[in-house]
Amino acid sequence: MKSSLQRIYWVYLKELSSFFGSSLPPLSLGILVFAGGLLSGILASTGRATYEQVTAAIFYIFYILTLGAGIFLAMSAFVNERKQGTLELLYSLPISDLELVIGKFLLNFTILGLLLLFLDAVYIYWIAETPMYMTFSGLLGLWLVAMYATAVGIFASSFTDNHLISLLIASGILIFIDIGGYLAGLLPTPAREIFSYMHAFNQFNPFTRGILPLQGTLFFGGLAVLFLFFTVRVLESRRWRGN
Repeated sequence: MKSSLQRIYWVYLKELSSFFGSSLPPLSLGILVFAGGLLSGILASTGRATYEQVTAAIFYIFYILTLGAGIFLAMSAFVNERKQGTLELLYSLPISDLELVIGKFLLNFTILGLLLLFLDAVYIYWIAETPMYMTFSGLLGLWLVAMYATAVGIFASSFTDNHLISLLIASGILIFIDIGGYLAGLLPTPAREIFSYMHAFNQFNPFTRGILPLQGTLFFGGLAVLFLFFTVRVLESRRWRGN
């Protein structure tokens, strides 16, 4: 167990050095902060809306930005490895596919999670003057969304060596899951009951009202675990095929 954690930590440090060695990820985070700050500042300065309305609107903006930033940061997780020819080197090291995936996931989630903590503290708690319980529940919801989006981005990156294709795959998955609930009425039972829960935006909504819903927590957490598992399976199949 200890040696496995050490290998995950090594992957984490490797990804951290790669992150600061590239200009694209920091630039994307800078755009996220600017966009989130600009829109949140406009909403927070509105005098006719209550703090509940302002808080919900800002959280919805952060929700969309979190989805975009999550897949944008993670879509290069394995794309760069293939383009640089380092994936075969990683396969030769005593690192399992699960350890490799977890290390990459933790780095991307840590960076996005810290950024969301900053945005939440500044724009939700300080500027919008939202009560602490709503600030905390919304932050937890955003962290869960970040886990889910990051896992989807890593999963998409395991298929290709092209950044655009990876981004399109990840975006397609997120869009499908977000509108899946609207399609439920068109399906027969039991598919209708299953797809009725596949509406990510509705699952996130209670977090913006100061509620910690078990269903929403399991929804986003379960999807993150599911897509990380899928990523491991894709890597295992490619390892055996030699590509």
